[in-house]
Amino acid sequence: MTMDRKRKQSIRALQQETGRRYAALAREDAARKSYAGGGFSLGSLLAECTSAPVTVPTLFRDVSEWEPPRAFVSSLLGVAVPHGTVLDLAGRLSLSGLETEVRVESADPEHQVVVVAAGCRFELCLTQEMVQELCREPYCGRGPFSDDIPWCATHLGERSMLELIETAKDLAYATRDRADYEPDRCGGGAGADLLVKTAVARASAPKMVEVLINTCFDDPEEEGPWTFDDHLEMQLRHAIDRERLRLHNVARDEARRIRHTAAICSTCSRTLLSLDVISIGFRPQFCSPLCDPEHPPLGEAESARWRRVTAQ
Repeated sequence: MTMDRKRKQSIRALQQETGRRYAALAREDAARKSYAGGGFSLGSLLAECTSAPVTVPTLFRDVSEWEPPRAFVSSLLGVAVPHGTVLDLAGRLSLSGLETEVRVESADPEHQVVVVAAGCRFELCLTQEMVQELCREPYCGRGPFSDDIPWCATHLGERSMLELIETAKDLAYATRDRADYEPDRCGGGAGADLLVKTAVARASAPKMVEVLINTCFDDPEEEGPWTFDDHLEMQLRHAIDRERLRLHNVARDEARRIRHTAAICSTCSRTLLSLDVISIGFRPQFCSPLCDPEHPPLGEAESARWRRVTAQ
């Protein structure tokens, strides 16, 4: 068996295990191989930063109008990098420790170097003392959607449902903290909307809505400050109902958008009817659960009913 065939089989096995797209897993595998041998510790990069001679970044060597940042030639990165850029990176990785492995993903000697460390991707600016976090998808040049969602809007859709659920929980906990546990301030975030829209394409919007609601809000049935205060309990229940309705409307509108854009079923090419696919529970790009290959098998009576519906 050739190495390429073994690689494809391992990616297929990982796809079946995680439910993610083959193309995304293949890109990640290629990215891992591209910088597999270039790792070094954060501590060694900091040692270079404090001991290497001061120089001028490449882009500034023929320019006299601006004062260049203080830089040094890094043998680990292979470019001249400002001291402040390395110190910014060290600050972002401070909780990971000096032994954190840093790997170079790509480099433009005059502008930036992209490195991977602690599960994150960072763009090190070579013309300013600045570091930007990037989407975690290898070779993506976009930033993360938000501080709580580490992928861009495009690549978030390639995550497995398990990853989306964990991201939703992280977002909800962070929202609670920022809102200081005040129910009226816990809802209405763009990140929650994006996660629900992403879940619509997996026929999992109701599950995503419940995860966001249950994590972001306290349970009014449990004991809390609202137990002996009817006003607080009513306020909490109203905030939960309002956010649940808002998120369900987001899911419904996204399903309608997908069906309107697709126009025909991805399997049988029938015209997509106006159906509430969110409550029925199949993906909006299909005309019925029968055409959705990821939908559980239907009984004989239910299958016959759907054949009549789609034949209209």
